[in-house]
Amino acid sequence: MARIKIDEIVNHLGYEFKSTLKKVVKQQFPDKEFDDRELFKKFVDTLSGECKKWEVVPDNFVEKGDF
Repeated sequence: MARIKIDEIVNHLGYEFKSTLKKVVKQQFPDKEFDDRELFKKFVDTLSGECKKWEVVPDNFVEKGDF
C-alpha cells in the first residue's frame, strides 16, 4: 500500500480540478452564479476536513518515476 497527501495532490492539480468542478456545477445548476475560485477553495477546505493528512491507497494507484 502507498500513502498520499490528498490535499497536496488536489492543490497540485488545482487548475484541472477547478476547471472540472466549475463544469460540473454549471451543468447541475446552469442558472446559478458562483465564484469558481471560492468554490474550489471551499472544496479543498472541506476535503482537508474529511480526509486524513495521509490517505492509504493501493500500490497500483501510484506510479513513481521521472515523467
